[in-house]
Amino acid sequence: MEFELLTLTGTKFSGDVKQVTLRTAEGDIGILPDHEPLTAAVAPGPVTVYKKGGDQNEVFAVFGGLLEVAAGRVRLLADEAELAEELIANEVEAALKHAETLKAAAKDKVELARAQELVDREVVRLGVAKMRRHPRRER
Repeated sequence: MEFELLTLTGTKFSGDVKQVTLRTAEGDIGILPDHEPLTAAVAPGPVTVYKKGGDQNEVFAVFGGLLEVAAGRVRLLADEAELAEELIANEVEAALKHAETLKAAAKDKVELARAQELVDREVVRLGVAKMRRHPRRER
């Protein structure tokens, strides 16, 4: 099946895949060829792309978006997406600590909400960075 991961900055992935797993507002799902048509809101979390032909899988940190599954094609329009290989765990941990500091220092609900968004974003990025260090084996 054809999979496209698109962001405001351009195409992050486009190609033939055997499976895609991601998190929706309703929970984690896996999409295989001949999946029923579906439109869903994507929640922040990892998106794993299982390539055909034994190539290594790709993992992205995604921060929301819209999923469309139709007739052998899967399209994910994401707000943001970062490839796991581009994430450096030490840098993400430092960013998370900074976000937590901002949250602790928030003076009103608006600052608190913005800081919480940063914390949530860095938690997703850190989880994906750690997935890269400890990849799951295919069965």
